[in-house]
Parts: sequence; structure tokens; C-alpha cells
Amino acid sequence: MASSNTTPFRWQRWIWPVVIGIASTVAVAWWWLRQEIIDPITQLPIHPLDLLRSFSWSTRASAATIGLLICIILRDLGYIYRLRILSQGRMSWRQSFDSIMLWELASALTPSVVGGSAAAVWILKREGMRWGKSLATVFATALMDELFYLLAVPLMFGIAVLSDHAIFPAIAADIGGVEGSLAGLFGVAYVFIGCLTSIIFWGLILRPQTTHKNLIRGSEWKTLRKWKPRIARWADDLLEASEAMRHSTRAFWGKAFLATCASWCARFATLNMVFLIFYSSVPHAALIARQLVLWLVLTISPTPGSSGAAELGLSAVTSDLMGIAYMAVVILIWRIATYFLYLVLGAFVLPRWLLKTRNQSPQREPIAAA
Repeated sequence: MASSNTTPFRWQRWIWPVVIGIASTVAVAWWWLRQEIIDPITQLPIHPLDLLRSFSWSTRASAATIGLLICIILRDLGYIYRLRILSQGRMSWRQSFDSIMLWELASALTPSVVGGSAAAVWILKREGMRWGKSLATVFATALMDELFYLLAVPLMFGIAVLSDHAIFPAIAADIGGVEGSLAGLFGVAYVFIGCLTSIIFWGLILRPQTTHKNLIRGSEWKTLRKWKPRIARWADDLLEASEAMRHSTRAFWGKAFLATCASWCARFATLNMVFLIFYSSVPHAALIARQLVLWLVLTISPTPGSSGAAELGLSAVTSDLMGIAYMAVVILIWRIATYFLYLVLGAFVLPRWLLKTRNQSPQREPIAAA
């Protein structure tokens, strides 16, 4: 594990993720702009650029744009408030804001299959948490994120079905078997997430002593023996934090989970607001259900910030539901709101934050029984 003064945010590591992200978004948007589409109003063939030129701004579009901005703010505010709760208020609002912006930056710069969790542990450590406690905090956020997903899937799928919308995107007739396979693969992945969530809950909340013992035993392995004292300290910190979480009140967990729900609902509603700018009617529940399917696919993307996979995946899961008339501009706005925004914000936050936390000591007690 890197020391607290060694940053994983090396500027030279930004080049390829940024290039890949920009190239992917531009390439997919450019491809859609070259397609012949049907005007949603006249039902006549039209070029996408001509359709965009003929688009007239409306009160609905203004309201949807305001809704889009509110979703972005609520998404980040939910994460920030959750971190404040998990730190028992010992992290200030500014510290929580900086940590979340850098966490999002790390997620944007690393492959989705890896995620920004490792960097998040380092970020919280640099903000004053001990390694074990920062690890416990990241695990707690993962636990709540996965729990929200497990609950949202049956709820939104049910609402989509009741509103007569398909859960999975329509597949061409000549490869119709793929549609059933997609549902099967999704089911397997959903069960896997359920098992993973159970493991985290068991190891972090129910049996932290067992987790501690396993870490100590693992430090006896020949390849890890030279880090044994450090692993022992991390294990002790993790046990202390886990025990505090275990004895926290229902209000503590309730507020943290409500913040999680607010953040994730805003995350998914972001795309709905983008579509609402251009379409007078949007099947909100069905769109969120499709995003739940897309999210699971993007978690195994090997590209930084799911670049390429996100753009192609979005068009794949929504084109049969919303049409392709405004797909290029929808993809562009959506990626700006969910990806490029955090590259920009992270670039502003990072230099000052590195200077501020350069000599930070891990003296805070970030998680205590509430």
C-alpha cells in the first residue's frame, strides 16, 4: 500500500483516460449523426443535424434542464452527506466534498472493473483516517450501494412491467436467442451481487472478529510476511471500525441508507431529465429499469470510466424505447453530466487538496458507535 504522501493521481496517468473518454463519446455521437432517422413529429426521414436545427426550445425543456442540474447536485450531495454520517461529523462538509470529488475522479480515470475504491481508501487515509477505518468506510458505502441496487431492481422492473414496457431491450429476430441469454446473464449477475453483499455484511458487521483473524493469518503467508506488522495494524483498525458500526443505532444506518437512495435515484434520473429535454413523454420507470441493466454491464467494462461501453450501451438499451432521433446529443449531454464533469471538478480540487493534506495525521476517529 502506498504511503499517505504518494498520490495515485499522477498527471501523466490522465492522458489516456481523457483521450479514450473524449474519443469514445465523439465517435459514437458522430456515428449517430451520420444515420438517417425519422422525425418524431412528422414521421418523415430526416438527417440528425437537420432535426437538431429544427428543434425549438420549450418550457418543458427548460424545466428538464433545471431538473438535470438538480439531479447532479443531489447525486453528489447524497454521497457527501453519507460520508459525513459515516465519519460521525468529524469530516467537515468541505473535506467530504473534496473526498467525493476525488473519489469520482478516480472512478473516471480507472477501468470500471477496477473502480475507484482503492483510491478512495487512500483519499480517506490522507484526510486523517487510519488505513483500517478508511477501508471499513469504503466497504460500508459499497454495502449500501449494493443493497440499494438489490432493492431497486425488483421494484423498478415490476413498475416497468405493469406499465407495459419491456425490461430488456428488443433484439433483432435473427439473434432473438440473445435476448433470453441477456436475461439469464443478468439473473446470474444479480445473484452474484446478492452473494457479494452478504459476504461484505457478514465480514464487516456480523463477524468482524473472523475477518480480523483471517487477515492476521494471511499476514503469515511467505509473500506477505514482510508487511505483517502493517497488516496487523490495519486489521486492528478495521476491527475497531467494524465493531463501532455493528453497535451503531438504526438512525445512523437509516440516515446513511437514505442518503444512498437519494444519490442513486438522482444518478438514474439524470438520464431521464436529458431525454425529457427532447421528448414530451418519457417512460421514467422503464428508463430507470434499463439503466439498472446497463449499470451491471458497465461494472465489468475494462475502459476508464466505462468509456465506449457507456455510450454504446446507452444506445443499445434505450433506442427501442425512446427511438434514435436525438440519440447523439443525448449521449453527449449524459456523458458530460456523469463523466466529464468530474474530470473538470477533480482537476480543480486535486492540487489544493494535495497541499492541504500533505502532512495530515490519522488522528481522527472517523467511525464511532452512533
